[in-house]
Amino acid sequence: MTICFITKEPHCIGNLLIKNKFGHLNAEILAIISNHKILKPLVELFNIPFHYINHDTLSDEEHNSKVLKLINKFKPDYIILAKYMRILTSNFIKNYNNKIINIHHSILPSFIGARPYFRAYKRGVKIIGATAHYVNNYLDSGPIIFQDIAHIDHTYTVNDIVRVGHDVEQYVLNRALSLIFSNRVLVFQNRTIIF
Repeated sequence: MTICFITKEPHCIGNLLIKNKFGHLNAEILAIISNHKILKPLVELFNIPFHYINHDTLSDEEHNSKVLKLINKFKPDYIILAKYMRILTSNFIKNYNNKIINIHHSILPSFIGARPYFRAYKRGVKIIGATAHYVNNYLDSGPIIFQDIAHIDHTYTVNDIVRVGHDVEQYVLNRALSLIFSNRVLVFQNRTIIF
């Protein structure tokens, strides 16, 4: 049983909602929590409870506390950050150690943090990718579950890179969740062992 956190981007959560609807996720999405309302209509199409918790007037700690209070009612096995573009506090993370899965839009440890596609474009890289990892107290530095890439070249614009990257993100998140929900992932010393 999982809770998904989202912000504004629909590609990962849309894919997970479809898989959940047709029983291909191997887990149940109990609810969606977001700090924006933009994806509420999408989530409602799948009859999944949508919870909006505004972050504009709250500190990070206050916002995380409200979110934690809500998710504790559901008692999820995992929390999936399906393009949730906020940083969780250490107080939040310690409650769900190795139970929070994030999808990051780069091949970590390259391009940690915000705007990795733009930074990849500016750097002139020839591959882009995505990384699914467990969340720890250091930004985009938790144990890596799964990664994949796509080849690009000098003709790609930033928008082209984003479009290709979205497909890779969906695949990587799906593959990581499949491994986790099949009990094939073991965390050991900030690394994963995949069986």
